[in-house]
Amino acid sequence: MTDHTANPPPPSAQPPASPRRRAWRILAGALLGLTLACAGIGAWTIDRIWTQLPSVEHLADYRPALPLRIFSRDGELLAEYGVERREFVPLERIPPLMRHALLAAEDAKFYQHGAIDVGGLARATFANVVTGQPGQGGSTITMQVARNFYLTRDKVLSRKLAEILMAIKLEREYGKDKLLELYMNQIYLGERAYGFAAAANVYFGKPLDALSAGEAAVLAGLPKAPSAFNPVVNPARATARRNYVLGRMHALGELDDAAYRAAVDAPIALATTPPPGIIAAPYVAERARRMMVERFHDDAYTLGLDVTTTITMRDQRAAEAALDRTLSRQPRAKRDARNGLEGALVSLDAATGDMLALVGGADFNANVFDHALQAYRQPGSSFKPFVYSAALEKGYFPGVLVDDTQRTLTHAETGARPWRPRNYGNRYEGFIPVRRGLVRSKNLVAVSLMQAADARYVQQHAVGFGFDAQRNPASLPLALGAGAVTPLELASAYGVFANGGRRMVPRLILSVKQRHGGALYDAPVPDGTRVVSARNAFVMDSMLRDVVRAGTARGALALRRDDAAGKTGTSNGSKDVWFAGYSSGIVAVAWLGYDTPRPMGRATGATLALPVWLDYMKTAVAGRTPVDATPPQDLALVDGDFVYAEYTRGTCTADVPPYIRSRFACGGAPASDATDAPDAHDKRDEPMPAAVDAAERERVLDLFRTED
Repeated sequence: MTDHTANPPPPSAQPPASPRRRAWRILAGALLGLTLACAGIGAWTIDRIWTQLPSVEHLADYRPALPLRIFSRDGELLAEYGVERREFVPLERIPPLMRHALLAAEDAKFYQHGAIDVGGLARATFANVVTGQPGQGGSTITMQVARNFYLTRDKVLSRKLAEILMAIKLEREYGKDKLLELYMNQIYLGERAYGFAAAANVYFGKPLDALSAGEAAVLAGLPKAPSAFNPVVNPARATARRNYVLGRMHALGELDDAAYRAAVDAPIALATTPPPGIIAAPYVAERARRMMVERFHDDAYTLGLDVTTTITMRDQRAAEAALDRTLSRQPRAKRDARNGLEGALVSLDAATGDMLALVGGADFNANVFDHALQAYRQPGSSFKPFVYSAALEKGYFPGVLVDDTQRTLTHAETGARPWRPRNYGNRYEGFIPVRRGLVRSKNLVAVSLMQAADARYVQQHAVGFGFDAQRNPASLPLALGAGAVTPLELASAYGVFANGGRRMVPRLILSVKQRHGGALYDAPVPDGTRVVSARNAFVMDSMLRDVVRAGTARGALALRRDDAAGKTGTSNGSKDVWFAGYSSGIVAVAWLGYDTPRPMGRATGATLALPVWLDYMKTAVAGRTPVDATPPQDLALVDGDFVYAEYTRGTCTADVPPYIRSRFACGGAPASDATDAPDAHDKRDEPMPAAVDAAERERVLDLFRTED
């Protein structure tokens, strides 16, 4: 028998490994290799993403795109223009209540964790794996800043990794306070509102420091889903979300039991005023907007410009109401005729040129065309004062007599075909004083003065008042207002007479400031241009006051101001009606007509435009002192009326035509020799006899109402 134990295997020999153990070793090696490979790939990916992350230095001076805002002189918001509604507020000005509400809703441990909340991210990742849907983000506020400023909102792994890395980079560069400030001013909160300050105004019409706990909680609940939790369109969901945020604030000790319960029980009370857009004075706001776009181009909507206009809301509302009342009193057929009856009113401070009120049309929503600033229309007799002003410089003073008899102007006189101008109503009085010619708005007197003074001279004289020479050619019909002016041009021109002969350029913008920045523009102290002498302005003012006292503008006597002065105007065929006048340092012009010029029947400046002016001026002059005019020293009184002083010392008016009689004439008969001058007393000033025929009474009354 053989003994096998006598020959055992050598000690160094090992039994062969089992197949299972060998498989585990291979798997472990593969896993280790895969892990190392993944780690290498991950490190390479992270390094590649990190190096491609954008710079964050510019956030130190971050200022978001801020809308353009237009204000009245007295601080009322007229309009806000911008794709986004924004209001940048530094963190120190954001109330603690609002900050606590946001942190409770979005990131309660924001000041405790780093750029990433590892626990929150793990919970979100687990939820996503369980549900199979990438619904949970686990984002910190810093991660949301990274996403809002630099990244997309796609819920994919590569974007999430970039978000995490960007958050780390941001927290390396900035402190928590700066990141929270960026978030609270950049986040979208629905209704085109970006940032909590804008949202507070849009939803509740309040600044941040006026919000209640419940209102702050509503806003704090919006970042998660601005549309779903919008209190305007989803009040029920907004209330539920608000209560969740309030519960978080209560749990974190930011609200005591009583405050929490009161906030939960309170309804959500949204602002009743419309969100910004055009709020008031639409023609003012639109003009100011255009001016800013002309200066700043598209940046006007993003620079955060606060534009203060010269408009005062008391005057603006009075002007709008005055035009609306007159238009509403017109027969429906007239109001609803082609394009609708339109109107405009503009007023200026005579001493500064500041616009106090601007109404460019009957209804901005129906017609944005600004008739006060853009509509060139025939001014009719409201242009006559500038003819008279020019005639004064040629020696034709208020007491000079002009023939108010109809005559035919030949081709040689007109430079065109013969022309036979006539007075309104075909009423003529023979030789009458220049003053009476303006008071009664005599067409023949105006044409004669223009002819005597020289049409080109008169035109250039009028250009000095701000009128466009090309639109007001040097021809005799210009004396009757056959040119074209805008209501603003006419108001500025009348301001010369109200301001002692100086023209103040109209202005609408008082200041332009950049929100949270410095002033970009402040209107300088106004310095007008001398257009006519003080004595010319004084004499014209005295005659325009007489137009109110005894002429076609008698309706303005209802203003009960001794310094009220002005002139009616009715264009050919009553297609445009005007009243231009001033009192107590305020100049205003009212115009009515159709966009496509057409006759308005029996309407005149006295019957249609003057009531608008008067209605407005009753408010505008309240609290102002009437202007007491004092004759300049270089004026003299001759036969009870004003002349330039040098004419009392032998100066004469050369080449006086036969239709004018002046005691200062170098040729022609003196005024004292005139045998056909009318009685200075106007019979229409007398009470009308009661026994007069009814038809005749109506005819005479009509002449009074419509003579212009």
